[in-house]
Amino acid sequence: MKITQLFASLLLAGLSTTAFASTEQSPFAASIIAGLESYPDSEFSSMSRGGGISLIWDDLRYNNSYQLDQNYFRVRGTYYYERDSEKYDEDRFRNSADLKFNYQRPFTSFGQDNEYLLSIHARYEGHYNSQQLEEFEQLAVAGLSLDRRFGQNNFYDVGIILGLAYSHEEKDDDWPREEMGQGEEMLGRQGMGYFFEWKNSYTFGHTGVQLIANYSRYDGLWAYDANKFYTMDRVTFGVVTPLANENNLLHFTTQYISRDYEVDLLGFEDTLYRVAMEYVHYF
Repeated sequence: MKITQLFASLLLAGLSTTAFASTEQSPFAASIIAGLESYPDSEFSSMSRGGGISLIWDDLRYNNSYQLDQNYFRVRGTYYYERDSEKYDEDRFRNSADLKFNYQRPFTSFGQDNEYLLSIHARYEGHYNSQQLEEFEQLAVAGLSLDRRFGQNNFYDVGIILGLAYSHEEKDDDWPREEMGQGEEMLGRQGMGYFFEWKNSYTFGHTGVQLIANYSRYDGLWAYDANKFYTMDRVTFGVVTPLANENNLLHFTTQYISRDYEVDLLGFEDTLYRVAMEYVHYF
């Protein structure tokens, strides 16, 4: 079955079973994803097309706000299969996996109406073979988050996260080894640095449609051998649309990921563009 046919079948199944059901705030969900990704700065890079499925546990869901002294777990595991693999890697597998874990607990508030929440924040992101040139990548963060919600009918949620982070990145690409003589030890990076994220979302109260704009940056500053460094900037824009009710959501996402190193590892700008459409059903 083609990815589009499978996506449509599951979408109709979710709507038919929940169109007249009451909306419950279950944290458990599953989703199906169809997406594209490409390195446009490389004329020989493939346009990767594929689809995947996710299992999700999200205590916050998409339109709620953080509450004081509550624990929030947001966990997502994704399996993804690509129709087109990276042309410069003969050994590249078409299947990949992602694991994302976020924990946040607001522990104090301040402001005129205690509208600002200060939270403990921790996260882990692990990616296996999921971003074309990346064979393996993981990022662990521990820090603080400052969040506030504005509005009564329509909601604007803004948050800032700042923390210490550990990053481990391994590239799997034949061209740098064959053409530039760079071995695996040159392509890999691991060390410590800081992590910054600026989160923005605006939710329309009468429709539930939500607009998202997020920016995050990892900046490796220490514990990198031989004067190496590694930075990653990630920009995400998205739209979330409820279908029938808030247990059925349609996500449209576009993402820009840019990485930088002390040397040219690839022969072109390490800039990845992604677009995706995802149907999420909460049980």
